[in-house]
Amino acid sequence: MSTPISVTRRDFLRASAAAGGVIATSSFFANNIIRGEDKTTRVRNSKIKSVILLFMEGGPSQMETFDLKPGKETGAPYKQIETEVPGFAPAEHFENLAKCAKDLLLIKSMSSREGNHSRASYLLRTGYIPNPTLKHPSLGSIVAQQMGDPNFELPNFVKLRGSPFPAGYLGVENNPFVISRPGAKIENLDYAKGVDKDRMDRRMKLVKEMEKDFAKEHGDEAVEAHKAMYEKARALMDSPLRKKFYLDDEPDEIRKEYGEGTFADSLLIARRLVETGVPAVECVLGGWDTHDDGFNRVKGLIGQLDKPWAALINDLKRRGLYDSTLVIWMGEFGRTPKLTGTDGRGHWPGNFCTVLGGGGVKAGQVIGETDELGYNKDSKGKSTLVDPVSPADLYKTLGTMMDWEMTKEFEAGNRPVWLTDKNANAVEKIYK
Repeated sequence: MSTPISVTRRDFLRASAAAGGVIATSSFFANNIIRGEDKTTRVRNSKIKSVILLFMEGGPSQMETFDLKPGKETGAPYKQIETEVPGFAPAEHFENLAKCAKDLLLIKSMSSREGNHSRASYLLRTGYIPNPTLKHPSLGSIVAQQMGDPNFELPNFVKLRGSPFPAGYLGVENNPFVISRPGAKIENLDYAKGVDKDRMDRRMKLVKEMEKDFAKEHGDEAVEAHKAMYEKARALMDSPLRKKFYLDDEPDEIRKEYGEGTFADSLLIARRLVETGVPAVECVLGGWDTHDDGFNRVKGLIGQLDKPWAALINDLKRRGLYDSTLVIWMGEFGRTPKLTGTDGRGHWPGNFCTVLGGGGVKAGQVIGETDELGYNKDSKGKSTLVDPVSPADLYKTLGTMMDWEMTKEFEAGNRPVWLTDKNANAVEKIYK
């Protein structure tokens, strides 16, 4: 029989921290924790098993990537590559990706009203505009919660570079496992100096003892969420699957196919993770906020993007994984068709591009169209955008493709919430 002990928040945090630095105990005290979740196993009606999100932070210019207007006053001094897919004519620097045109679907008519980086990034990552009283989960957290195995040794959502984006009302167990330096040694993943497996077992036992009293003051649900988190962390520390985060055992020819650089390493690690069973991976490439010198800067960014993106597609296809892996390329908004005096462009949420490929996607087509100069409205303010797609519509589409529980009410802060906007519409031509 255990001896009763009085546990303070500080005591509990100290004991938890002793169980291993990989456990992010501070996030345990987030306000929004999923409540009343049905733990019954549900069979999804979807062949999609994994999602890889390529997120371009800063707002990639559609005018220099996938919606060029060559010869026009708004156009870039780039040539475009005509492909076998009508309307899919990327910038000349996408020499590798252009060969994959039949494996991709291009949306030229993404549109929102959010031109602020923070708000737009939130919208494109969640499908909802920011709400000061509610934290929505990102795409990766939704996929982790809906499609992940809670007993899997690796995290169900891995983010390669970028800042953490909490899972909100879906709970800390669906937060991303963030790797700031893909391919490098991950800090706090090994036992601390002087700590072996037996000593760690004793520390974990101590934490469990302290939980009993802590739960009386702070609630069983919060403790259960924390328990799931540190048990997951411990499993990761002991798992041989940790090697999937590193590239030492990748053949030289595969490394060469993806190319050099951090983003190339991120995409190769993403392939390794989904091949192992991780359902959600986000790879971040920043630097797209091109207010000046845009032509040169975007050319350089495409140089980091083109080869590994095409390699990822071809690698997944060779391994029989492309049909079960949804690959998404997007940023928070686009850039103004009108150029600045320094060859840059401002923020432009009115129309921008998103590219989809892989599982469930009806590839080899282009959805949407802008006018001849790249605008979404005429001089009188009337929309000229063909087949506009909102971020909420995109998320409704993704949820339909992956068979998320979109009609299920979750609860956050004593209010009902849904994974996708109930007023949004799925874009059927993306998957039918």
